[in-house]
Amino acid sequence: MTSLSGHEESADALVAIDAVARRFGIRSSTLRYYEERGLIEPASRHAGRRWYGQAEIRRLAVIRFWQRNGLMSLDVIRELLDGPSSQMQWQQVVQRHIDEIQAQVEQLQRVQAHIAQSLSCQYHESLNECPDYERMIWEDIDNPNPVAEIPHSITG
Repeated sequence: MTSLSGHEESADALVAIDAVARRFGIRSSTLRYYEERGLIEPASRHAGRRWYGQAEIRRLAVIRFWQRNGLMSLDVIRELLDGPSSQMQWQQVVQRHIDEIQAQVEQLQRVQAHIAQSLSCQYHESLNECPDYERMIWEDIDNPNPVAEIPHSITG
């Protein structure tokens, strides 16, 4: 098994909480929080410190990977880590997350279009003098899902 430094090391080797935290660029309190959330469990506690085995260090690497690259919440990551015994298979968890990200992308594109529309106002002295801006404000109030529907004139 690869150690924190990237060298082969015995699977039995334990690493102190502060060394693990340093390796991952996080605080020891973050590791304790992950423990409280049931994501990791120290292999041992002695001398007043938590000690982690290589399996838990790898589990932490998986957590950090999904946080940085998948922008996943700890709850979603836990579903992935739970494996086949969880209610959903990992593929279903990932697909659900992809669908959520796609919905967010679409919403952000609609928001961007609304904001860009405000830039097209011909009244440069004040946005408050722009009739298109005034119309957008009131349409927003009248529409229960304002960002979901963008006039064709805005999108092209």
